Amino acid sequence: MIFWSIFASIKILKIMKKFYSLFVALFIATTATAQVQTEVTSPGVFKITYGAANDYSFYSPGVGTETFYIHCFVNTVDNSTGAAYNDSWGNSNVTMNWNEAAMAYVGTINLNTKTFTNTNNVIPTGTTVAKLGMVFKNLQNGADFQSADVFANGPTVTVGNLAVSNNVLLNKSSVVSGKLITSQKGSLDLQVFEMGGKLVRSFKATSTGSAIDLNLNKNGIYLVKITNGAHSEVVKFVK
Repeated sequence: MIFWSIFASIKILKIMKKFYSLFVALFIATTATAQVQTEVTSPGVFKITYGAANDYSFYSPGVGTETFYIHCFVNTVDNSTGAAYNDSWGNSNVTMNWNEAAMAYVGTINLNTKTFTNTNNVIPTGTTVAKLGMVFKNLQNGADFQSADVFANGPTVTVGNLAVSNNVLLNKSSVVSGKLITSQKGSLDLQVFEMGGKLVRSFKATSTGSAIDLNLNKNGIYLVKITNGAHSEVVKFVK
């Protein structure tokens, strides 16, 4: 009886040790990633802030360092295309720069236009990205030291290049009281997004010069992407 009692006690201690180790691991992961602040500022665009709390234990850029680099990747399970998007370790094209006003390192990752340097691809328009993987590193080409993986959480939807592709289209459209007024004629593909990147509506409309009702019931700030053949225009509006 004494032997079995001692054996049971040892077994319980081992189980408790495993739970404690798991708790510590989870605590470290939570406190480390909490130092990295991420925000979806518009569809497909992440703002990354690091060190705002003057805590650099997750990744230490080094005293006096003005810039470090981000190795980016999107796993197949984290986007609606099912494809892999990742940078080459020897070619990281996103930077984090010291921002005096924010008293932190700040960077922007625009998934609408970013070329992933290893897979050599851009995420297609209309792709839902659940989360973006990042590794902080000290060099553009390779690294002497780096962080662990950290993720910027979405979801967000890519909307392609938001720049006006043809000067003729400049200032052709506006939205008033939830209705699109545009001088573009013919069949239009319309996509309406919330500022966080969520696709609200996607439909085709024929433009004849009359206002097109976007049928939005909820007030807020939106983007409407207007595609007419090979040309597109994006209009930001408030309803």
